[in-house]
Amino acid sequence: MTSLNHRQSPNFPIQLELPVMPQKIDPLKQMEQAIQGMLDLTWKTVLLHISPRTTKELMQQHGKLIALNDGEARIKVSSTPLLLMAIQKLPEIESAFTKAFGTTVKIRMEV
Repeated sequence: MTSLNHRQSPNFPIQLELPVMPQKIDPLKQMEQAIQGMLDLTWKTVLLHISPRTTKELMQQHGKLIALNDGEARIKVSSTPLLLMAIQKLPEIESAFTKAFGTTVKIRMEV
């Protein structure tokens, strides 16, 4: 058994190194991930302000904020029947945006 200590020969330096795996950095992908993270956080904030509970659950399970630009929010839902249900809930969703951010936001829904 060998032990390492300060009396070891200076001709045999100890070096520990983790292997570095070269990764190609894609700035566009990083930017897309950052924007999606901000949209997800914004959507979670809006969901906190949605009532009634049935509308909140519908939007949590089947809705996703995909864009927020110049006073307009684009929300994607997972199917056409759910889109028709969600359109009926637009006043509640718009109200949640107003409560969350203090400004009126026009909502556009899509599948």
